[in-house]
Amino acid sequence: MKLQYITLIISAIALLVFTGCQESTNPVDTGTTTEGITVLNNSVEIDGDLATAQVTECSLETNAFIPGDQTIFEKCRFNGKGMNEKCPRNGSTKNHPMLGKVMSELQLTEAQIELVKEFDTTHHDCIETTMQTWRDAVQPIMDTANAHKKLIMDDLKNNLITRQEAKEKLKAVNIEMRAEMDALGIKDTIKAAIDACNKTLLDSIKGILTADQLVVWLKYFPE
Repeated sequence: MKLQYITLIISAIALLVFTGCQESTNPVDTGTTTEGITVLNNSVEIDGDLATAQVTECSLETNAFIPGDQTIFEKCRFNGKGMNEKCPRNGSTKNHPMLGKVMSELQLTEAQIELVKEFDTTHHDCIETTMQTWRDAVQPIMDTANAHKKLIMDDLKNNLITRQEAKEKLKAVNIEMRAEMDALGIKDTIKAAIDACNKTLLDSIKGILTADQLVVWLKYFPE
Protein backbone atom coordinates (compact mmCIF):
# COMPACT_ATOMS: atom_id res chain seq x y z
CA MET A 1 0.00 0.00 0.00
CA LYS A 2 2.83 2.34 0.96
CA LEU A 3 4.65 1.49 -2.26
CA GLN A 4 1.58 2.31 -4.34
CA TYR A 5 1.27 5.68 -2.57
CA ILE A 6 4.91 6.56 -3.31
CA THR A 7 4.49 5.49 -6.94
CA LEU A 8 1.43 7.75 -7.27
CA ILE A 9 3.35 10.75 -5.91
CA ILE A 10 6.25 10.17 -8.30
CA SER A 11 3.84 9.92 -11.26
CA ALA A 12 2.15 13.17 -10.27
CA ILE A 13 5.49 15.00 -10.05
CA ALA A 14 6.54 13.67 -13.44
CA LEU A 15 3.28 14.88 -14.96
CA LEU A 16 3.77 18.37 -13.54
CA VAL A 17 7.31 18.57 -14.88
CA PHE A 18 6.19 17.40 -18.32
CA THR A 19 3.34 19.95 -18.39
CA GLY A 20 5.70 22.72 -17.32
CA CYS A 21 8.10 21.89 -20.14
CA GLN A 22 5.27 22.00 -22.63
CA GLU A 23 4.08 25.39 -21.41
CA SER A 24 7.58 26.85 -21.68
CA THR A 25 7.81 26.12 -25.42
CA ASN A 26 4.24 26.62 -26.58
CA PRO A 27 2.85 29.98 -27.81
CA VAL A 28 1.52 32.17 -25.03
CA ASP A 29 -2.17 32.64 -24.46
CA THR A 30 -2.43 36.42 -24.67
CA GLY A 31 -5.80 36.70 -23.03
CA THR A 32 -5.72 38.15 -19.54
CA THR A 33 -3.21 35.96 -17.70
CA THR A 34 0.11 36.68 -19.41
CA GLU A 35 2.17 39.17 -17.46
CA GLY A 36 2.71 42.39 -19.40
CA ILE A 37 0.30 41.63 -22.21
CA THR A 38 -2.46 43.68 -20.55
CA VAL A 39 -0.76 46.76 -21.98
CA LEU A 40 -2.38 45.77 -25.26
CA ASN A 41 -5.79 46.60 -23.83
CA ASN A 42 -4.84 50.26 -24.32
CA SER A 43 -3.63 49.69 -27.87
CA VAL A 44 -6.74 50.86 -29.62
CA GLU A 45 -7.44 52.86 -32.70
CA ILE A 46 -7.98 56.39 -31.46
CA ASP A 47 -10.65 58.20 -33.44
CA GLY A 48 -9.46 61.56 -34.80
CA ASP A 49 -12.84 63.23 -34.41
CA LEU A 50 -12.99 62.26 -30.76
CA ALA A 51 -9.40 63.30 -30.08
CA THR A 52 -9.88 66.83 -31.39
CA ALA A 53 -13.18 67.06 -29.52
CA GLN A 54 -11.39 66.48 -26.21
CA VAL A 55 -11.79 70.07 -25.00
CA THR A 56 -13.54 70.73 -21.71
CA GLU A 57 -15.47 73.96 -22.11
CA CYS A 58 -15.75 76.83 -19.66
CA SER A 59 -18.31 76.36 -16.95
CA LEU A 60 -19.14 77.96 -13.63
CA GLU A 61 -16.90 75.37 -11.98
CA THR A 62 -14.00 74.88 -14.42
CA ASN A 63 -11.88 76.65 -16.99
CA ALA A 64 -11.49 75.36 -20.53
CA PHE A 65 -8.79 72.69 -20.83
CA ILE A 66 -7.79 69.58 -22.77
CA PRO A 67 -7.61 66.31 -20.78
CA GLY A 68 -4.44 64.26 -20.73
CA ASP A 69 -3.73 61.46 -23.18
CA GLN A 70 -4.75 58.70 -20.78
CA THR A 71 -8.26 60.14 -20.71
CA ILE A 72 -8.34 60.00 -24.50
CA PHE A 73 -7.21 56.38 -24.51
CA GLU A 74 -9.76 55.40 -21.88
CA LYS A 75 -12.71 57.18 -23.47
CA CYS A 76 -12.01 56.01 -26.99
CA ARG A 77 -11.75 52.31 -26.33
CA PHE A 78 -13.33 49.81 -28.70
CA ASN A 79 -14.28 46.17 -28.47
CA GLY A 80 -15.09 43.35 -30.84
CA LYS A 81 -18.75 44.29 -30.96
CA GLY A 82 -18.06 47.81 -32.17
CA MET A 83 -17.60 51.07 -30.36
CA ASN A 84 -17.48 51.25 -26.61
CA GLU A 85 -20.47 53.04 -25.12
CA LYS A 86 -18.11 55.80 -23.95
CA CYS A 87 -17.34 56.73 -27.54
CA PRO A 88 -19.71 59.12 -29.34
CA ARG A 89 -21.78 57.64 -32.11
CA ASN A 90 -22.32 59.55 -35.33
CA GLY A 91 -22.59 58.85 -39.00
CA SER A 92 -18.92 59.55 -39.75
CA THR A 93 -17.37 57.43 -36.99
CA LYS A 94 -16.35 53.90 -37.93
CA ASN A 95 -16.46 50.92 -35.63
CA HIS A 96 -12.99 49.60 -34.89
CA PRO A 97 -12.35 46.25 -33.21
CA MET A 98 -10.30 46.45 -30.06
CA LEU A 99 -6.84 45.01 -30.50
CA GLY A 100 -7.20 43.15 -27.23
CA LYS A 101 -9.90 41.03 -28.88
CA VAL A 102 -7.72 39.73 -31.68
CA MET A 103 -4.67 39.45 -29.42
CA SER A 104 -6.43 36.89 -27.28
CA GLU A 105 -6.75 34.62 -30.32
CA LEU A 106 -3.32 35.02 -31.93
CA GLN A 107 -1.40 32.81 -29.51
CA LEU A 108 1.69 35.01 -29.69
CA THR A 109 5.12 33.72 -28.69
CA GLU A 110 7.08 35.44 -25.93
CA ALA A 111 9.30 37.09 -28.55
CA GLN A 112 6.27 38.41 -30.42
CA ILE A 113 4.77 39.74 -27.21
CA GLU A 114 7.90 41.77 -26.49
CA LEU A 115 7.79 43.24 -29.99
CA VAL A 116 4.09 44.11 -29.72
CA LYS A 117 4.72 45.83 -26.39
CA GLU A 118 7.33 47.97 -28.14
CA PHE A 119 4.85 48.77 -30.92
CA ASP A 120 2.29 49.66 -28.27
CA THR A 121 4.63 52.13 -26.58
CA THR A 122 5.52 53.70 -29.92
CA HIS A 123 1.83 54.05 -30.75
CA HIS A 124 1.05 55.71 -27.44
CA ASP A 125 3.98 58.14 -27.92
CA CYS A 126 2.79 58.90 -31.45
CA ILE A 127 -0.67 59.81 -30.21
CA GLU A 128 0.81 61.86 -27.38
CA THR A 129 3.02 63.86 -29.75
CA THR A 130 0.12 64.50 -32.10
CA MET A 131 -2.15 65.61 -29.28
CA GLN A 132 0.54 67.93 -27.92
CA THR A 133 0.63 69.63 -31.31
CA TRP A 134 -3.14 70.10 -31.01
CA ARG A 135 -2.85 71.43 -27.45
CA ASP A 136 -0.14 73.91 -28.36
CA ALA A 137 -2.23 75.25 -31.24
CA VAL A 138 -5.44 75.77 -29.28
CA GLN A 139 -3.96 76.85 -25.93
CA PRO A 140 -3.98 80.61 -26.78
CA ILE A 141 -7.66 80.31 -27.73
CA MET A 142 -8.48 78.57 -24.46
CA ASP A 143 -6.49 81.21 -22.55
CA THR A 144 -8.64 83.94 -24.09
CA ALA A 145 -11.82 82.03 -23.28
CA ASN A 146 -10.71 81.56 -19.70
CA ALA A 147 -9.91 85.27 -19.40
CA HIS A 148 -13.46 86.07 -20.56
CA LYS A 149 -14.78 83.54 -18.09
CA LYS A 150 -12.98 85.30 -15.25
CA LEU A 151 -14.66 88.60 -16.11
CA ILE A 152 -18.04 86.86 -16.16
CA MET A 153 -17.39 85.20 -12.81
CA ASP A 154 -16.29 88.55 -11.33
CA ASP A 155 -19.58 90.10 -12.44
CA LEU A 156 -21.46 87.18 -10.92
CA LYS A 157 -19.55 87.49 -7.66
CA ASN A 158 -20.31 91.21 -7.51
CA ASN A 159 -24.01 90.55 -8.19
CA LEU A 160 -23.88 92.44 -11.47
CA ILE A 161 -25.43 89.49 -13.30
CA THR A 162 -27.51 86.49 -12.28
CA ARG A 163 -26.30 82.90 -12.30
CA GLN A 164 -28.45 82.18 -15.35
CA GLU A 165 -27.02 85.19 -17.18
CA ALA A 166 -23.53 83.97 -16.34
CA LYS A 167 -24.31 80.57 -17.85
CA GLU A 168 -25.62 82.19 -21.03
CA LYS A 169 -22.51 84.34 -21.34
CA LEU A 170 -20.28 81.31 -20.82
CA LYS A 171 -22.20 79.45 -23.51
CA ALA A 172 -21.42 82.29 -25.94
CA VAL A 173 -17.74 82.16 -24.92
CA ASN A 174 -17.62 78.43 -25.62
CA ILE A 175 -19.27 78.80 -29.01
CA GLU A 176 -16.72 81.44 -29.99
CA MET A 177 -13.87 79.30 -28.66
CA ARG A 178 -14.96 76.31 -30.75
CA ALA A 179 -15.35 78.50 -33.84
CA GLU A 180 -11.82 79.86 -33.44
CA MET A 181 -10.44 76.35 -33.05
CA ASP A 182 -12.18 75.28 -36.25
CA ALA A 183 -10.82 78.37 -37.99
CA LEU A 184 -7.25 77.23 -37.30
CA GLY A 185 -7.77 74.65 -40.04
CA ILE A 186 -5.56 72.01 -38.41
CA LYS A 187 -8.18 69.48 -37.31
CA ASP A 188 -7.86 67.49 -40.53
CA THR A 189 -4.07 67.46 -40.12
CA ILE A 190 -4.37 66.17 -36.56
CA LYS A 191 -6.87 63.50 -37.62
CA ALA A 192 -4.59 62.40 -40.48
CA ALA A 193 -1.64 62.15 -38.09
CA ILE A 194 -3.69 60.02 -35.70
CA ASP A 195 -4.72 57.77 -38.58
CA ALA A 196 -1.03 57.40 -39.45
CA CYS A 197 -0.22 56.41 -35.84
CA ASN A 198 -2.94 53.76 -35.98
CA LYS A 199 -1.81 52.41 -39.34
CA THR A 200 1.78 52.10 -38.17
CA LEU A 201 0.67 50.13 -35.13
CA LEU A 202 -1.48 47.73 -37.13
CA ASP A 203 1.10 47.28 -39.90
CA SER A 204 3.84 46.62 -37.34
CA ILE A 205 1.86 43.89 -35.59
CA LYS A 206 0.76 42.35 -38.85
CA GLY A 207 4.37 42.24 -40.03
CA ILE A 208 5.50 39.84 -37.28
CA LEU A 209 2.67 37.31 -37.60
CA THR A 210 3.00 33.79 -38.91
CA ALA A 211 0.82 32.55 -41.76
CA ASP A 212 -1.63 30.92 -39.33
CA GLN A 213 -1.78 34.03 -37.13
CA LEU A 214 -2.34 36.19 -40.20
CA VAL A 215 -5.51 34.22 -40.98
CA VAL A 216 -6.85 35.17 -37.53
CA TRP A 217 -5.71 38.79 -37.90
CA LEU A 218 -7.49 39.24 -41.22
CA LYS A 219 -10.79 38.26 -39.62
CA TYR A 220 -10.60 41.48 -37.60
CA PHE A 221 -8.58 43.67 -39.96
CA PRO A 222 -9.40 42.55 -43.51
CA GLU A 223 -7.40 44.04 -46.34
